Amino acid sequence: MLYRKILIVDTEAITADLCRITLGKLGHQVVCASSGEQAIEIASKTHFDLVLIDGMLPGVDSVDTFEMLRIKDPNIIGILITGHANLKMVVKAMNNGFTGILEKPLDVGRLEKVISTAFSHSEFREENTRLRTLLPLYRLGEKFMEVSSGKEVAEALVAVVSKEIPVLFISVMLFDEQSGLLKIAASRGISDELIPKISLRPGEKIAGWVYENGKPVILNRKTQHTSPFSQLLSRKDIAAAISFPLLGREKVLGVLNISQTKPEIEYSQADLEMLSIICSQAVMALENVSFIREREESARAKALLEQYVSPEVASLLLKNQQNLMNVGAVQELTVLFADIRHFTLLVQHLPPEELRDFLNSFFDFFTREIFACQGTLDKFMGDAALVIFGAPLEIEEPSVAAVTAAAHILRQFEDLRREWAGKSDLFNQIGLGIGLSRGRMFLGNVGSARRLDYTVIGTDVNIAQRLASDTDAGQILMTESVKVDIGDAFAVREEKSRILRGLEKEIRLYSIIPGNPV
Repeated sequence: MLYRKILIVDTEAITADLCRITLGKLGHQVVCASSGEQAIEIASKTHFDLVLIDGMLPGVDSVDTFEMLRIKDPNIIGILITGHANLKMVVKAMNNGFTGILEKPLDVGRLEKVISTAFSHSEFREENTRLRTLLPLYRLGEKFMEVSSGKEVAEALVAVVSKEIPVLFISVMLFDEQSGLLKIAASRGISDELIPKISLRPGEKIAGWVYENGKPVILNRKTQHTSPFSQLLSRKDIAAAISFPLLGREKVLGVLNISQTKPEIEYSQADLEMLSIICSQAVMALENVSFIREREESARAKALLEQYVSPEVASLLLKNQQNLMNVGAVQELTVLFADIRHFTLLVQHLPPEELRDFLNSFFDFFTREIFACQGTLDKFMGDAALVIFGAPLEIEEPSVAAVTAAAHILRQFEDLRREWAGKSDLFNQIGLGIGLSRGRMFLGNVGSARRLDYTVIGTDVNIAQRLASDTDAGQILMTESVKVDIGDAFAVREEKSRILRGLEKEIRLYSIIPGNPV
């Protein structure tokens, strides 16, 4: 292995140290700088093979720093480090000579692979500088980065290869995750009627073998009889053919197929080298298109989840790749039901606009407190709300969290009520009741394929709702199961047992003593 001299330019010590330690273990000589100015000064005295530059440098920015380093060492390799990678940034970085991009926080495996790949590409470029026909191909990055879909990348790849290599038939087959098949995304020389009918399983025929093994296959009429792949040629008039894998960072994305029927044409190792350069640019564009799409889908999914759960819970579900719409199980949970008492009085006497403003203020701090206690907001129901504690995010003391949230909500509701009482005496007649219960219940989807509702079902859900309706204004009423679960965390008193509407047996009830610290 050839060891190199590497310069790290980053203001964050943790990033610089990670690079220094990781690359040092590989045998490279590593020097760190905390600014562009310092990097330029160090490089004026020492030759470096590669530089990793933070995209958010103070003073002389990353692009200007790299340009000045290249004035001294035109062949120095540049890797941009950023916490906010996007297609525009990738295009700009490539346009300014950077070889690759690393995202923060850095992953050791990814760091090693990018550096290794950068040096491999550098060695490959150096070996082929004598081939003038290859040099313009390194400027293809911008062309590929301008596209916004996999199909557009495939069409651009077909156009570029057709220009650089003599081909009669060319196709780009991309792997379709949904069907598990290789399908043609762009082509020339193949009839439009035939394209939809062409698909291959991994391992099937030449293109399928290339996809499955990640290795190119080259066939020429004069020598193809010695190849085991010659029997797989579907057309016997093919004089020369290449199937080339589109190798991504973690998997093969597809296959490029080219062929000719002119007997005087043969494909060579030089054609494979050219395809390697062109396809690496196309693969980079494909992966960036995929990256942007995944980021957009993740953002949409997170926004949807945050309508049900706190941002922390939404992030956890996405990180664990759980599909919220498939969650469904019987669990031991604590539920909180809050109900505004005498709200119909407000409905009868206040205009809808004022009611909306009041409810928006109430639900705003209600949601904030629920999320702060890691609860899951099941739904709002007019002037009431249902909350779950203990799922989908497991917490150590769900009932303690529920009582804490209830106490905070009651306190803020009283502040809100007094504020609105200054506008109308009607607000002196309303109050908030909160009921808490704990038990085994089903949490998951309820509904049909056309309309799904992520909710909780069980006897204790109904009990919490009845308690909220039966409480005095400003009271937190709970079942014995919640009282046992909170232990000595709160001061409680036993209330009179009662039979709740819809239930056959009396249940023992408890309430939080007002003024209990939370």
